[in-house]
Amino acid sequence: MKKTLISLSLIALSQLSLADQATIDAIETASRTMAISELTQLSQQHSGYDGSLARYRLAMAEYLRGASESAQDQLNQAMTELQTLTEREPDNAEAWALLSHVYGTQITFQPLKSAYYGPKVGSSIAKAKTLAPNNPRVYLVSGISDYFTPAIFGGSKQGAVSKLSEAIKHYAADEGSGYHWGLAEAYVWRGLAKLELGDTPRALDDWQRALEQQPDYPWAQQLAQKHQAH
Repeated sequence: MKKTLISLSLIALSQLSLADQATIDAIETASRTMAISELTQLSQQHSGYDGSLARYRLAMAEYLRGASESAQDQLNQAMTELQTLTEREPDNAEAWALLSHVYGTQITFQPLKSAYYGPKVGSSIAKAKTLAPNNPRVYLVSGISDYFTPAIFGGSKQGAVSKLSEAIKHYAADEGSGYHWGLAEAYVWRGLAKLELGDTPRALDDWQRALEQQPDYPWAQQLAQKHQAH
């Protein structure tokens, strides 16, 4: 009986979507440098949360290089896997936050479906925030959503700045979470929101902070170089 219980416990543990920080770090490094072959390999090697993050990052890389069909396919796979994951682990705040991010990206890829995906963005991030009110990625996703959402539907560049500032604040306590990603990205998005509000000097400061976190971040480098010239 004791051996049976131990075996069942091990099986249950093996089914949990426990993130591996080394894998997440590899995904984020490949994403920053648009290393599509590495992202493809990581997406094929991993499942659950890590695999979904890899597929989401691969979808964005493919989208940015104009491979829209491949991008949509990867995003759909990430969405399906995260939907399954949240059904299996309804208390997984990280999965809900990433799922909200994927729904939001579906709107970017398919604007005509915003009425369908918009409510899903909101309900998923609300669930994540209820489960983990101090989670930095919850605020990161909320801030990005505020940045893109038109004011008529509740979006706000100032709201984005506020939420991204909360994300940055909470990253200090997130180092050992096993899901740690997005700090440099939060600085980049906050800088973009400040730029939209007409505050170029503080936008530049945020992009510099992003580069202090990740010196190999071409997006932050390009933004800083472009706007320093103005």
